[in-house]
Amino acid sequence: MDGHSLSAFPYMSDTNKRIADMFGVEFGKPYLNLLETGSMVPDSNDAAIGFGVLRSFLPKGEHVNLASKMHEAFYLDGKSLSDVETIESIAKSYDLPADKIAEEFIRISKEVKYHPDFYEARKIGVTSFPTLFLEINGKYYDLKGSAITLNDLEENMNIIKEKGGILNDGCNTPVACNIDGTGC
Repeated sequence: MDGHSLSAFPYMSDTNKRIADMFGVEFGKPYLNLLETGSMVPDSNDAAIGFGVLRSFLPKGEHVNLASKMHEAFYLDGKSLSDVETIESIAKSYDLPADKIAEEFIRISKEVKYHPDFYEARKIGVTSFPTLFLEINGKYYDLKGSAITLNDLEENMNIIKEKGGILNDGCNTPVACNIDGTGC
């Protein structure tokens, strides 16, 4: 959201390598080329607007899949989430009215300083990125907690889903906390 090109973040290549090693994710060559050239100016607000518009046309059960498609568009295909054509392409992949979605994306981009999801995230305690949280029946849980690996994330998810709360890892360190800071 600050309007800095990728060249302002020279550490991203090393960070992405650590992420790939820790979590087994892949970064596509087009994205890696973006990092190398450094000219793209990513805008998380545009990404939030695109996600919000697309999300409004999909059932709740498709929202995680939508987030995955947006991540693929950026981190694999190197496409800008500020580009209306990217949003239209994702809409078409769901057989949604791409022209209507594009119009809404452009309209909201011009009308709001920050997407409402930023304010909602702040209300539930999100203060930094990346953040991974899980909502169950209106209660928010920090899914990442102290997770370092994919197995840790899966363990946290199981703890939250099965136990409905917090378990310690044997060191009195919460494995998963409520995102509002309670239970930690």
